[in-house]
Amino acid sequence: MFSTKKNVLQLLSLLKAHSIKRFVVSPGSRHIPIVLSMESDPFFELYSVVDERSASFFALGLIQRFEEPVGVICTSGTASANYCSAISEAYYQELPLLVLTADRLPCLLDQHEDQMIHQSTMYVNVTKYVANLPVVNTLQDEWYNNRLINEALLELNHHGTGPVQINIPVADHMDDFTVTELPRQRKINRYDLSVPEEFWKKIANRLSDKKIIIVCGEGNPLKEMELKALDSFCQKFDCIILSDKISNCHHRYAVENAFPTLQAMSHGDVEETIPDVIISIRSNYSFNPEFKSFVKRCASTKIENWYVSASGKIIDPFQCLTDVFEMNEFIFFSKISQAKEDILINHQYAELWTIISSSIEEPIVPYGHIYTIGKFLNNIPDDCILHLSNSNSVRIAQLYSISPSIEVHCNRGTDGIDGCMSTMVGYASGTDKPVFLMIGDLTFFYDMNALWNRQLGKNVRIILSNNDGGAIMHMPKRPELATSLLPNYISAQHHTSAKAWVEDRGFTYLSAHNEKEVEEGVRKLTDLSVEGPVILEVFTDMLEDTKIFKGYYATIRRSTLEDKLKHKAIVVKRRIFNALGIKEELK
Repeated sequence: MFSTKKNVLQLLSLLKAHSIKRFVVSPGSRHIPIVLSMESDPFFELYSVVDERSASFFALGLIQRFEEPVGVICTSGTASANYCSAISEAYYQELPLLVLTADRLPCLLDQHEDQMIHQSTMYVNVTKYVANLPVVNTLQDEWYNNRLINEALLELNHHGTGPVQINIPVADHMDDFTVTELPRQRKINRYDLSVPEEFWKKIANRLSDKKIIIVCGEGNPLKEMELKALDSFCQKFDCIILSDKISNCHHRYAVENAFPTLQAMSHGDVEETIPDVIISIRSNYSFNPEFKSFVKRCASTKIENWYVSASGKIIDPFQCLTDVFEMNEFIFFSKISQAKEDILINHQYAELWTIISSSIEEPIVPYGHIYTIGKFLNNIPDDCILHLSNSNSVRIAQLYSISPSIEVHCNRGTDGIDGCMSTMVGYASGTDKPVFLMIGDLTFFYDMNALWNRQLGKNVRIILSNNDGGAIMHMPKRPELATSLLPNYISAQHHTSAKAWVEDRGFTYLSAHNEKEVEEGVRKLTDLSVEGPVILEVFTDMLEDTKIFKGYYATIRRSTLEDKLKHKAIVVKRRIFNALGIKEELK
């Protein structure tokens, strides 16, 4: 029989999944739920050594003998301090020692609680990883606990071997042992390029007949070899690539307007669009909240998330991570496509996403922020560089199509407003190409010093949307009182113009207050024969802009839902024609 404590049950289940069975136990009471549960399972082999210092060195001997991870388990308090010598030895001898320390609740630390010390930080300089488990009360706690345990156990043998600590809070060691079997827990696997070639055939087989979404985050434009590897993969599997402007991923199976597409689907039936596998490459993207919401609405279906990155980190944003591939993402695609000989004929899942995304039309809106950005992006010259500031600029940019020859960048790593203009100026100092920046007023004024720079080049072009505050703060639905208070502090309403500052810095200053002035200003801003640097400041109304944003999103949601039956009919018809070998252009 096992303890009823969920964090203990998860721990034991994952120890079994990762094949760690030998543990050296010292006496005490706080770790009773762990030790007695282990005694109930014949998988575990327990050794009893009273002195923790001796017990931990005893464990090192077992590691040397069996050449695999071995654990030590102790109660809370100074018992854990006695492990320090052996952990230090394991660290410098690079031995995979797993240190399980039972603890009391973190809220009781330094509150005169018996047998409680800072045991969760005492090994940080001589361990590869320290996991402080939560007390599990909610589903989010369960996911977090699972992820931490997986991370800790994987780190024992990651980039060399070494010691790892898992600190387990135990509220009450007087436990009920009424659970008859351990729960089945998600095990996260990590692979690198040392795997044999046969491994890739197994991976290719796992993906056969699966519906696949590749989520492509921020990055530089794909090189020829990278595009070739991605294309080969897409030819052999039924997959779609969700991307955006900052992905710089241009491919026939890429949904480059993922942000408005997911917005449009946010209130609809997602059954046909649910993937079997999500393959995540690169890092950040503008449609992060929308895609997380999409995955959450697919929760009734078991979805696997594979993360491909040279870092090998455990990144689990959708809370369904199963496999980490520690390698370059395009080597990953190449290896799998080489392992599968047949080219896929029917890409039904990809076609469905393509149909939905192609139904999203560019906004037709009255004068305002969206209108201004649309006019600019529809006129931006080919083969230039475009930088996007965070907040509304990066989102609105996703509503319009631009030439694949335009390279796009954004400080999306932390999604903060600081430094967007400085980054653009730094990029522009290293190229002769025209470099454009789309930026909002708060972001601009926050980073004004970017233009107080002796490296400021003549190739700099800025379109500044000034609606006297942070309009995005008015987007979520809020109580009436909160909405009325927003302008003071949250959206930082102001009445400031960039004119004097930018003219002092040598810019050609343009301004616009209506559609006609926007058209004329955009024409001059994008005219590369005009001597730079140039800035166009467009003045709009913040609350009106917010109303237009919400109206557009409501429109694309409604139109997509109304067209869903038509889309279904097209897909079904296409499948029938493919089966019969009939080729017909479907509209």
